Amino acid sequence: MKKSSPTLIIYGILVIQLLVTNGCQRLSQSMKDTFNTNPEEPVWNSPKERITGFVTDKAGLDSAEIRLRELPQFRAKTINLYADIHFYDDGRIMAKLQHPENLEYVDAYNYDGSQWSQPTPVQLSVHDKIKDRLVALDSVPFHTAASVVKNYNEKAAAIEGASPTDHVYLIMHSGIVQWYPNQIDGSREAWSVFFNLDGSVSSFLRN
Repeated sequence: MKKSSPTLIIYGILVIQLLVTNGCQRLSQSMKDTFNTNPEEPVWNSPKERITGFVTDKAGLDSAEIRLRELPQFRAKTINLYADIHFYDDGRIMAKLQHPENLEYVDAYNYDGSQWSQPTPVQLSVHDKIKDRLVALDSVPFHTAASVVKNYNEKAAAIEGASPTDHVYLIMHSGIVQWYPNQIDGSREAWSVFFNLDGSVSSFLRN
């Protein structure tokens, strides 16, 4: 019987290891893609300089709202927020708004560097009940975000080990409108804090 060359044996082992490694990597990535239920936040490659303190700056928030209302498509029209709106401390706002002409449509808008982006269509399902996820901007002006941050951080400051927030968001679903975050986690205690639409505290309960 012809003996196998040591070089061929080593080569065979390397090939097997490579195939196994690639297979494991593909399986691992497949599992991550399947079970990842937290979509990544889109990365904005903006050359504009970032700021801080935006979510507590009522004048800055009012300016962002004025700029939105001055967009040609919204002049002299009612603006309705859809599903959610996010306010970030670095000057960004992410919002979805009902289309000003076709009320069955929704567009996404981003505010960054003191400017609003062009609208991006949002794909909706025939099962989406748009009216159940709308709230008029007139009833929740942007500067309300500063009130939410102020009240949240005052409560957090009184809880050992709790951290302040610099990101707030409003969720509209099934006719219910709620500000977030609504959970304060300390090193020894956890509290739930809920806000009225105007940003004032409606309840503050230890969990």
